[in-house]
Amino acid sequence: MNTGLRRTFGAYAAVVSLLGVVAATLGSTPTSVARRSRSFAPATRDPIARLQSQLDVGQVTLAHDSLLGYLPALLKTLKIPVSSQGLVFSRTSLQTDKITPWSPRAIYFNDEVYIGYVQESTFLEIATVDPVKGAVFYTLSQEPRARPVFSRETTTCLMCHQSRTATGGVPGFMVISTIADRYGYPVVGMHEGSTTDATPLRQRFGGWYVTGSAGAQGHAGNVYSPKLAHEITDKPAYRAQLDMNAESARPDLTGKFDPTPYLSAQSDIVALMVLVHQTVVHNLITAVHEAAPDAVFEDSMSRASGRDTTSRAQPGGGPAARLRRDVEKLVRAMLFVGEAPFSGTVKGTTTYAQDFVKAAPRDAKGRSLRDLDLEKRLFKYPLSFLIYSDSFNALPALAKSEVYRQLRAILTGADASAEFAQLSASDRAAILEILSATKPDFPR
Repeated sequence: MNTGLRRTFGAYAAVVSLLGVVAATLGSTPTSVARRSRSFAPATRDPIARLQSQLDVGQVTLAHDSLLGYLPALLKTLKIPVSSQGLVFSRTSLQTDKITPWSPRAIYFNDEVYIGYVQESTFLEIATVDPVKGAVFYTLSQEPRARPVFSRETTTCLMCHQSRTATGGVPGFMVISTIADRYGYPVVGMHEGSTTDATPLRQRFGGWYVTGSAGAQGHAGNVYSPKLAHEITDKPAYRAQLDMNAESARPDLTGKFDPTPYLSAQSDIVALMVLVHQTVVHNLITAVHEAAPDAVFEDSMSRASGRDTTSRAQPGGGPAARLRRDVEKLVRAMLFVGEAPFSGTVKGTTTYAQDFVKAAPRDAKGRSLRDLDLEKRLFKYPLSFLIYSDSFNALPALAKSEVYRQLRAILTGADASAEFAQLSASDRAAILEILSATKPDFPR
């Protein structure tokens, strides 16, 4: 890729919020969507491919709404709560002509699927998780038809959703915080960047509408520059004087836009914080999937030749070393290492916090990894709930055993590295007990 094109890509990636996540499928025109192949590879196992199979045989139907198209029915069928709605007003997808501060894009999600809805768009944007391949993108035409058909999106989406800086180089998801002008255009060169659990709350959610409170630290949602992007010449000076935390405690979004064309007038901060966490962990699980086959092959060759198969005894590079590094990154993210501290209680404005914990796996004491804290940190028991996900469960045995080995060493105190100091003895004991009770394959 030449330098000019790389710069163009970099600027565009800064603009694509995900999806903000989902953002995704970013955008094809109705004509280009119609031309794409609508067949699914036999190995595809993501939730949308499964749903298409059910639609094809009449096992499931999707009702069409005159205003919102297939959105309500799709959310209901996929068990995605309306309370998960997040509203992003920065023009961060190819549908820039329809996304503005007065007509934000709505994003809905559960553990496996992300749905993007844009006013007056002819299609829904969909991103989902294949248990092995990672992020997979689709569109669904909003035109009523006897049998709705999801169209698989490939190259266009992966231009941004397979970025080394944003997704770790794997097909993945991202939540980006950006400073937008009053028309919603990102001010390139002045954005905050990709968001993780380690991002201070005050720097999160630029370009997003947010309802609720983040405590004393605030957040960067609900604010945009009164100047247009091209009018800002000295960007560092302008950024220094722009108060991005000025609207950090809005119970509603009155006066921001007309909520009539949406399922909700809310953009709950708790939902957005869960969104940040799971997009990062999804990407890291995919990275382990991509690293595993070469490491498994190396391991099998070592066994066949009678060499030491404990790859930790083999320093340096190679597939086993890469797998260990990717597992380490995953384990640290799952344990919220480096999580930005809270400086006050985070409060949402919808039922999302209650919806999120429904049907959570619980131990005999009633504890679950989905239990929220929201006072000191996001989760009460800081180990990612995505350990129950299909993508984690589908990890090859060699990779999963390494994840469990590292987790057990940390949770039992055998690994006393300083980076895990935020985990108290009671945290470690509780997580270990919950895992032992709710994760059948976790070694006891």
